[in-house]
Amino acid sequence: MYIAHLSTSVSLNQTVLNRMTFQKNNGHRVVALCPDDEWAEEIKSHDIRVIEVPFIRHSLLHSFSSAAMRTFSICKREQFDVVHTHTLLPGIAGRVAARLAGVPAVVHTFHSWPLHKTRGKAFTLIYKQLELLAAFFGHAILFQNRDDMLCWSQIPGMPKNKAILVGNGIDCNAICSKVQPNARESIRHEFGIGEDTTLIIMVARLELYKGHLILLDALRQILTSTDHKIFALFVGIGEDRARIEEEVNRLGLKDIVRFTGYRLDVPNLLAASDISVLPSQYEGIPRALMESMILGVPVVATDVPGNRTLIRSGENGILVEYGDVNQFALALTDLLENPALASGLSKQGKLTVLKEYDEYKVAARDEEIYRQLLHTGWS
Repeated sequence: MYIAHLSTSVSLNQTVLNRMTFQKNNGHRVVALCPDDEWAEEIKSHDIRVIEVPFIRHSLLHSFSSAAMRTFSICKREQFDVVHTHTLLPGIAGRVAARLAGVPAVVHTFHSWPLHKTRGKAFTLIYKQLELLAAFFGHAILFQNRDDMLCWSQIPGMPKNKAILVGNGIDCNAICSKVQPNARESIRHEFGIGEDTTLIIMVARLELYKGHLILLDALRQILTSTDHKIFALFVGIGEDRARIEEEVNRLGLKDIVRFTGYRLDVPNLLAASDISVLPSQYEGIPRALMESMILGVPVVATDVPGNRTLIRSGENGILVEYGDVNQFALALTDLLENPALASGLSKQGKLTVLKEYDEYKVAARDEEIYRQLLHTGWS
């Protein structure tokens, strides 16, 4: 099969690259349709061709004009068997352009449901209408969790027969193999963290819906109510970094919080950590938590779509209500004061990911869907 994955270069690099490589290694021709920028270099390093499409994240104008026209012309020229789109605006414009160009199998994956995030009424109304349009142009709509699939299917007129639950996963062996033998010592030395200090890590884009401000309030509460030594690493980049840094300074936490920026050694950072957190408003099925769990790091997250699919609270992690700072602080304190609890959660978390979240099983399922579409021509 000749397969094209279409999205922003950031999204393809961070969430789809392993599956693209899996498909290429299975003998398929695989290309990336995305901006040809610094994020595309990692895709190219895996011997995957990049064809430039100027999608710009959150930009309605670019996604529905020049980028859509560019996608249409590329699809006509390349004669893809499959176009698989990802993320919000590329997913809408890409499905329409690919179907109009005659691509026989047009697939979209929701990595999270966009309307879980608080948005204005105008955006919500417009998005629902555009998604309804795109859904009819696509052949199959894939979801990582049931919450997202339910939200999508409740929009009046949605072609529910196209919805397929596929889940999500990680390459467990690859993640574990990237951890250096001295990772804990070297990372803690890099940031000046002593062994008597509990390292709390949050791997997420620096955007407010991810919940960094909730974590900061919880950290402040722990510092004022206990004698525990704690340190936090915020791993990632994003448009809200300045706002989050402002809150760090306002709360007097600059001595215990570090922003690492974008890192290629996330497995080492996780291996050096004692607790991994994700207090987000919504997720698909978060890779950061899966990677933490496979490396034996206990996790605390919010009870929201995506997180609750992965975590069974009290068994393989802890879930707390979104926005409840007190509950989040208490969950962290429980782990700080109960090593047996932390150990039990970490062991079960690792088993959960090993048994249920193998990325290559998901990639194989994608290929099966492609073949069914090419054979039956769902519409």
